[in-house]
Amino acid sequence: MKIQVIAVGKLKGGFAYLVPGLDEYLKRLKPYADVSVIETPDEPIRPTKTAAQIMEGEAERIWPYFNRAAYRIALSERGKCYTSEAFSAALHARLDGNPSNGGARYGDGTPIIFIVGGPLGLSDKLIQEADWVLSLSTMTFPHPMVRLILLEQLYRAFRIARNEPYHK
Repeated sequence: MKIQVIAVGKLKGGFAYLVPGLDEYLKRLKPYADVSVIETPDEPIRPTKTAAQIMEGEAERIWPYFNRAAYRIALSERGKCYTSEAFSAALHARLDGNPSNGGARYGDGTPIIFIVGGPLGLSDKLIQEADWVLSLSTMTFPHPMVRLILLEQLYRAFRIARNEPYHK
């Protein structure tokens, strides 16, 4: 199984401390899936641009990854929020190709793409075109930190689905 995390912006400055954590969870996920993180350039936030213009600029850079044969999951505060156990069940229902759980097409090995927006989020177009809109929390997190939280929750979801021990 192939999972890609498409994330807006590079980890820089005060967020470089996240790199060892990301590397650790990418290593832990190897027995379950081929997981990679792809960074796309962020759009500079300037007073001459509206939030919609900034998000559209970022969406243009995401679109080549998004607009292909894959199951596309957009991370957004507008998405559905799950417990870890419910996320594991929902994710694996989609991975198993169960049409009653979101119409996913996973029996054929279609790759999964998670899209993590920039500081302003994702454009409406990307959210509307996504196969699933997911929220990791009702809280707000810095967008670079979302990558680490997502990878940890993916690892936890695989452990739960296989009835393997995990930290509660």
